[in-house]
Amino acid sequence: MTLQMRDPQPVTAAPSLLDRLGESLEAAGVVYCQWKGHWKRARWESGAGDVDLLVDPVWAERLHTVLARLGFKQAVPPPEAEFPGTASWIGYDARNGSLVHVHVHRRLIVGGYWTTVYRLAMERAVLETAVPRQPFPVPMPELEFIIFVLRTVQRYSPRDLLARRRAKWLADAEPEFTYLLRQIDRELLVERLADLLPTVDVEFFDACTRSLRPGGSRWQRLWLRRGLERRLQAHASRPPFTLLLRRIGRSLGMLPRRRGLNPSSGGRVVALLGGDGAGKSTCNAELSRWLGVPFEVITAHLGRPPRSLTTLLVGGLRKARRALGGTDATGVLDLLRHVCTARDRYRLFARARRFADAGGIALCERYPVAQNRKLVGPEIPQLFKRGRTRRRASSLARALIRAEQRYYNRITRPDVTIVLMVEPEIAVRRKTDEPAAYVRTRSRIIWETDWSETGAHLVDAGRSLPEVLVDLRALLWAEV
Repeated sequence: MTLQMRDPQPVTAAPSLLDRLGESLEAAGVVYCQWKGHWKRARWESGAGDVDLLVDPVWAERLHTVLARLGFKQAVPPPEAEFPGTASWIGYDARNGSLVHVHVHRRLIVGGYWTTVYRLAMERAVLETAVPRQPFPVPMPELEFIIFVLRTVQRYSPRDLLARRRAKWLADAEPEFTYLLRQIDRELLVERLADLLPTVDVEFFDACTRSLRPGGSRWQRLWLRRGLERRLQAHASRPPFTLLLRRIGRSLGMLPRRRGLNPSSGGRVVALLGGDGAGKSTCNAELSRWLGVPFEVITAHLGRPPRSLTTLLVGGLRKARRALGGTDATGVLDLLRHVCTARDRYRLFARARRFADAGGIALCERYPVAQNRKLVGPEIPQLFKRGRTRRRASSLARALIRAEQRYYNRITRPDVTIVLMVEPEIAVRRKTDEPAAYVRTRSRIIWETDWSETGAHLVDAGRSLPEVLVDLRALLWAEV
């Protein structure tokens, strides 16, 4: 039995993925720069934010080639959030286990897709005057300051008028504003502004700059935003009216939230298997948090699916019958209960399958593959085998057996299968809230199964959680 083991060599000594990206782009001679946000390196290096790179269109394909060579994978946003000339790439940094998001721009666009966006037609000047910085070159201070002020003013909103305190996003922008302000040459800034954005006069720009300071008038900020919109009107792109309706519906809770990014290669149904005490639930939750930063992810526990109304009704009648003295485990209500459970599992599987077919990633626990049907699978045949009299099933019971089996037969194989392997005695020591014999038996079902012909990835789950997660992240990233 071959288990997936963690590389014993320390990974912390290696340069970060983004450092390697910067070195590779420099070696390839790509003309590009990180046009915003470089001041917040700790944020985007940890995966909490995007790395926004502006690239000369002539060099865009080479930049994409470098990203792919370093293991980055292209991701696609929902159709409503797509911008011409932009692309998203996600990379896995094994050094710290984070997913980093690189957003590649061929044009300078300010604003969010759900609002009117504006192009700042100054890409060539930004790229030609970029200055070296680690890990990526950045715009010269004067141009970066112009971009920062204009995109911040464009974010002013009527909602800020109703806030009791200064908007948090504006307070968060203050350190970067102060940092950039200290670096600019006033004469050079005025010269660049007149040359590249002649519709934005110096007096108006100075008013925009003052509005970023604490204590500025909220009404004046809205006036400045309107003034900026007029000055950049020729470069405006407005969202469709249907998108506005969707935003209103989401804010009122009438529509589901916007979907995140999806892998360009398509969605996946991932089955995370293991016996009791293997850490399936903990690992599933950790992987969901990890992948859920850039991607659209759901989790599904097929061992305990949401119960339908029919299941609740049958369960209630079953409890009532037992309260009146009925104890036969092969009674009609007991058999119906197992059919309902199979139906609930199938319905949850179908939801996960549809989600993956739409491009998302479904992380499933207790997935009923053929190798673990004793843990999660048809129960009615086992009831008759375990019965004291081993009586023959009635015609109704046989019909329910077939119905239960049909639901499990309709659950197709997952796209990715990962098995957490843990020795039965270790599982017993971990799972102290269940009888030892019960845990040991269920653990042996997984431990003693021959997985060699299934294509499953086996992971040694007898180690510490951080060690197991290192392997799981690497395996899952290779399959996304």
